[in-house]
Amino acid sequence: MNPTPRPQDAGPVSRNHPDSPPLRIDRNLNITLGAQLRGQLEYGIACGEIPRGTRLPSVRELSQELGVAHVTVAQVYKELLELGLIVTSRGQGTFVADVPRPSTAPELERLRLLLGDAIKCAEAEGFSLRQIEETMGVMLARRSQVARAGRHVLLVGLFAEATRGYAQDLQGQLPPGDQVQSITLGELRQGKGRELVEQADLVLALAHRHGETQALLPDKSVLPVGFIPSQSTRAALAALRPLAHVALVATFEPFLPSFLAGVKRFAPHVAHLRATHLRADDLESVLDGADTVVYATGSDVVRDLVPGRAALEYRHVIDPRDIETLVKPALDAVNKAKKEQP
Repeated sequence: MNPTPRPQDAGPVSRNHPDSPPLRIDRNLNITLGAQLRGQLEYGIACGEIPRGTRLPSVRELSQELGVAHVTVAQVYKELLELGLIVTSRGQGTFVADVPRPSTAPELERLRLLLGDAIKCAEAEGFSLRQIEETMGVMLARRSQVARAGRHVLLVGLFAEATRGYAQDLQGQLPPGDQVQSITLGELRQGKGRELVEQADLVLALAHRHGETQALLPDKSVLPVGFIPSQSTRAALAALRPLAHVALVATFEPFLPSFLAGVKRFAPHVAHLRATHLRADDLESVLDGADTVVYATGSDVVRDLVPGRAALEYRHVIDPRDIETLVKPALDAVNKAKKEQP
């Protein structure tokens, strides 16, 4: 049963945390306030809307500004802390957890000294500078080929088809010779894919599932990556008819407020929106009143419930910023390790 609508919901939070996006409590949604808050924070962190390292408001601040019980906010923070999504620092506050970075390269001056010594030794043996240059060029080219060959990336996701799509997209952004494969958390829990895990040089996980993935793969270093709405999703939402009656179906109940906010952001011109989630009691009635359905990844079954009507998936892609600043540097570290092997 839907709660009685209130005249006014808690609006966007404005506070002294400029990096944090507004959080909103919608009391017209049949979702607990704690689930709404956790879903917005978890989705915001996973999708980069709340940048890593961002200082979050205190429990007291957020409780007062959203009109939510202190114990509710404290429980949400506790759950996010257990997931490894946030960290606390005594006297400093609560922050979005940062990501482990690959070790930095040694100082170039040290490299110059090493190469200088090698050149001097070669000259002392009677080799010309031209011979040294040509030989070093051949050796570097071979080393580069060895480092590039066989780099295996394993992407761990929630839904098989979507994770394969993410892996294919990532594959196209990496150099030839790299191989990106995919597996789901469910398959890992069942003990499947051990061969894929063993051959992986780099394991990637959804940012909000990093802790769970790392626990399943204790012998691997798992790198969390964020996701953002795909360009095709944004374009499809922007192309919706202004007078269309659109039903939104989230896969996970806590993410419904964020899902609704995302659709409104890319389709602000659409006047008729009704939102629900896959396991809600009102799913059938919401779908019956819609001529267009937008569903979250993992809710593909919705297509079968609305035959003959327009239905589009709200798809994501790995955040390109994470590919450049996290994935590629991590693969460079793999190259470095391979070069150091005898």
